[in-house]
Amino acid sequence: MIWSRLDILRSLFPARRAALQVARRWAKARSASPGIAEDLIRLGGVMVLQPVQVRDGLPEVETPDPLRLAYEAGRRDFALQLLALTGLTIDELNTLSEDDDV
Repeated sequence: MIWSRLDILRSLFPARRAALQVARRWAKARSASPGIAEDLIRLGGVMVLQPVQVRDGLPEVETPDPLRLAYEAGRRDFALQLLALTGLTIDELNTLSEDDDV
């Protein structure tokens, strides 16, 4: 996913006024409750990786149910969209991903 707050807003809201209202609301929510970003990362499974097993020294990725993969991808994409609306930058996301609590 391309991390662009403006592109996300444009794709969701054709009218600039509506996009501005949504952006302000989510930025205000993050300011009022800074932990909301960590919650979205955790609930959206943004940092969850596929399990890997090593056999004969080579990694093998288990192939789960394709419907489950699609569901998880959609959940992550939605969480990333919400994080972008809060004004979270890619650098902040990287910093949060390095934190042991997330």
